[in-house]
Amino acid sequence: MSASHQYKQKTEDASHADVLAEKIPVLTSNAKVIAVSSGKGGVGKSFLATNLAIAFAQAGNSVCLFDADTNMANINILLGITPLHTLEHFFTQDLALKDIIIQGSGGIDMIAGTSGVADFVHLSQPQQQKLVHGLQTLEKKYHYLLIDTAAGADETNINLILAAPYLILTITGEPTSLTDAFSLLRILKKYHFNRPVLVIVNMAEHRVSAQAIFKRFKNAVSQYLQLKSYLAGYVLADKNVALSILQQQPLLLYSSDSLASQCLRRICQRLINVFEQRQHITASFSHYFSDLILSDEETKAEDTIELALSRDTLAKDVPLDSLSVEYSGLLRAGYYARLLSQKSP
Repeated sequence: MSASHQYKQKTEDASHADVLAEKIPVLTSNAKVIAVSSGKGGVGKSFLATNLAIAFAQAGNSVCLFDADTNMANINILLGITPLHTLEHFFTQDLALKDIIIQGSGGIDMIAGTSGVADFVHLSQPQQQKLVHGLQTLEKKYHYLLIDTAAGADETNINLILAAPYLILTITGEPTSLTDAFSLLRILKKYHFNRPVLVIVNMAEHRVSAQAIFKRFKNAVSQYLQLKSYLAGYVLADKNVALSILQQQPLLLYSSDSLASQCLRRICQRLINVFEQRQHITASFSHYFSDLILSDEETKAEDTIELALSRDTLAKDVPLDSLSVEYSGLLRAGYYARLLSQKSP
């Protein structure tokens, strides 16, 4: 990439952040807590969480990557690390969350999740309470806390997403990815989730393809869930991604100049620009999480994050209200799959 092109790109990203900064609240007294999630596995959620964490660290921030998948944890595998302690030890032994933090690649700290341990697939309330107290200390120690949640919509996962001030949703162009991501947001909506969603399109063929995939998803989410979703960025399909995973090295360290690495750094820098340009004091992540698991009352996320990446457009299709209430979940899933697979007008 030429110097003039690099300068032009940085200028575009900076001006883009200026537009966003007017409407995005940013944490100042606590870490910026970002939940990275997806509707299904196999879309690169953990890959994105890991490399975005490293990108934040390379930009001079203190970062903790928390593998909150209590069933199929794999961030330590992506980093080529065999942890001495994981969340399993945190829950079963007299250890604080800070006691199981390990140093990962690229200047980040990480907390390894459990893998294949049935007792921790669904956390009990006492276990979630213990997790809350640990999170309170992490928020004060780091600039960024990235939560790699489990794919799907189990109770613990939903609580983590509802608690985090920011949500990054990972999708690909596969119909199942779009349908399952839509279903996840539909479940969150039932719990009064009403914040805009940052979407990253992974494994995109090119920029135009990524924008088209996002537009289809955004149309459905806007019309049928009344939620705002915005394209935080896209990551191009890159053979170096698979090679880095095989080598158990983060892509940003394995092939820092690859196409996918450039995409990741652009996403990271855009988010940093926005966070730095806007100040908004809000309750901490652990405060939200505590309310969710300790209170019997229904709670709402109080953030009203507004991202202005693009104008809203409505999908032209059969209104959801016209569907029979007697339709089964599978029939509805089929409808959403057809909706999301249609080309945008």
